Amino acid sequence: MSASEFEMPATAFLAGKTLPEIYLASPVTGLDMDSLRHIKSDIAHVKSAIGRATGLDRIESECWPVSVYVPAEHTSPRLDHGLSDREIYKRNLSKVHDADALIVIAENGGSAGVGQEVEWAIRLGIPIAFLTAGDVSRQIAGVPALISAQSYNRDPSTLMAQVENFLRLWKPMILDGPRRRASRTLRYEPITLRLRGAWQTCRNPTDVAAQVRVNLDYLELALSDARYVATMPTETLIELAHHLGVSLTALDKHPSFTLPAALLRSLMVAAAEDAWSDRLITTLLYEGRAALDRGDPVDLETLAGWRQLRQRLT
Repeated sequence: MSASEFEMPATAFLAGKTLPEIYLASPVTGLDMDSLRHIKSDIAHVKSAIGRATGLDRIESECWPVSVYVPAEHTSPRLDHGLSDREIYKRNLSKVHDADALIVIAENGGSAGVGQEVEWAIRLGIPIAFLTAGDVSRQIAGVPALISAQSYNRDPSTLMAQVENFLRLWKPMILDGPRRRASRTLRYEPITLRLRGAWQTCRNPTDVAAQVRVNLDYLELALSDARYVATMPTETLIELAHHLGVSLTALDKHPSFTLPAALLRSLMVAAAEDAWSDRLITTLLYEGRAALDRGDPVDLETLAGWRQLRQRLT
């Protein structure tokens, strides 16, 4: 089954729904022609195995399509993608945080980028298949996480079998992935908004970053999305909240959605006309409440005001 044959029925099968995501990682930098050829071949075999296992499960005869992201096809240095190093980092970070499983083709040991992607996936608690053509790294094999480290000895049929077995083993968790991701985002949205609001009004962000002992750009990136706050190291989160004067005691509590009826009515009309998702509406409720609490000059009694707030989010 080709990639196009797999992707088209997947779209039709779950039209309008969020598909589970699989991140297919591999080395992309510093490869000689022989290694590059092997990597391209292995990626094709893994994608085919994913299509076979999820397009029509031969054991359960059940179709459960997934979306697959392959950095080698988007951010390889051999492609004219026009992305800076920082943009590549942000794109791959975002894609791993959107993933429900990670499959790694490590060739002979992997790469620095692959190692970072594995660590991100471990923090997120998603299942990982670490597949190498040579010997398995003892450190990777010893990671106390949802990880399976195996060698396929450059045999395509072995590689495909390992991928199919991995997907069947973790199928329930992968299928539940979109719900878990949405739930995690909603749980951390309130604290993210409070931290972001305090950060934006902070008089000396450079000093705060120094006190927390992290890079200023890291904090800018982390506070831009609840997904990143959810996986921020605990010490960093506690220190940042302390220096910004933000309480963490209500981390598991949602802030009040209370808004005047006129504002809620405008939001619902704008949401209906623009076909906004439930997740976006929830985020706008948080942002609208926070904007009013800060005294921001927003006009949320009109559809245009909500649309302007929506534009600010993007």
